[in-house]
Amino acid sequence: MGVHETVASLANEVLNGLAGSCVALIYAPNTIGKTRLAQNLKESDPEGVVLYNSFVEDVFTWDNERVVLKMDPTSELLETIATQGLDGAIAENFESFTSGRIEPRLDFESGEVSFGAHKGDDSSADGIKISRAEESIFVWSVYYSVLSEAIETLRDAPELRSTANYDQLSLAVIDDPVSSMDDVRIVSVALALAELVRRASEVDLKFVIATHHTLFFNVLFNSLRRKGDRAYVLARSQAAGWALARQSRDSPFSYHLGIIGDIQGAISANAIERVHFNQFRALLEKTSNFLGYAGGWGDLLVGPNATLVTKVLNLYSHDRFADIDTSEVAAEYKEAFTSEFQEFMKRFRWAAAE
Repeated sequence: MGVHETVASLANEVLNGLAGSCVALIYAPNTIGKTRLAQNLKESDPEGVVLYNSFVEDVFTWDNERVVLKMDPTSELLETIATQGLDGAIAENFESFTSGRIEPRLDFESGEVSFGAHKGDDSSADGIKISRAEESIFVWSVYYSVLSEAIETLRDAPELRSTANYDQLSLAVIDDPVSSMDDVRIVSVALALAELVRRASEVDLKFVIATHHTLFFNVLFNSLRRKGDRAYVLARSQAAGWALARQSRDSPFSYHLGIIGDIQGAISANAIERVHFNQFRALLEKTSNFLGYAGGWGDLLVGPNATLVTKVLNLYSHDRFADIDTSEVAAEYKEAFTSEFQEFMKRFRWAAAE
């Protein structure tokens, strides 16, 4: 394991590790650099990499007045699903991930997706505004359907393939596809992805999967446990750069020691950045899960600045482009953060990191 000053160098280590394996599974809190890593892998081989990240979600935008999801007609993804006739597969996969309650209807001429519940009785309805979680599942269903089609196509001999569009494909890069999903759906997506990875190994298609969600990491780790596959924890030091640590267990909980050390160092140096807020949230999530707090991590913040820090933690963790945007934090947020972190350490009797 080395320390990398640039994302390109980090990407090279990930790719080198894939030489003897099918999958690189990476755990990292938001703002560490997952989005930058994914973008670098795509940009270094545009024809060979099929990418899922927050930018893919921007292909789809809501028209609230007409209650439809608009698709960007210039996107490569939309062209693929139209030319390959994948609308049926997308609808089927979406209904599978959502237990079949809502049916999507794709109209390529208008570039719109509408949603309805069609049960053949009085409870049927059209023009449904789906939730943020269901929107994430729909976007994932589009990517999943394209990738599944690509794998099936690559299993055929080159002269028998229905399209040559996938011939150069060698790597699928997936960055946190489970945003806003509940645990049941996260498990469902992880299990389906693990099966897709197994099928892809037959055509030598490799995967880099990065996530901040410990449950998603856990399910994938156990589902993909094969000789040669690699799991990592990605960490970043503002002074030194990025480092990948091999992970031999299904839950990267030992990472909390590094989180505590990073935050304490940032507080001492008055160098608190967005990354430290997301590290703190990861620490809160792990602690609440371990101690069985039914109300979630927010119940662990009880100091005078709890409300403000909770708001900022939610804001930064849902900023989809946080790891490529500014790292600046307002002085008011830094003071509140310091107060709540120290209160948390004292209340739960964490020992200072060595």
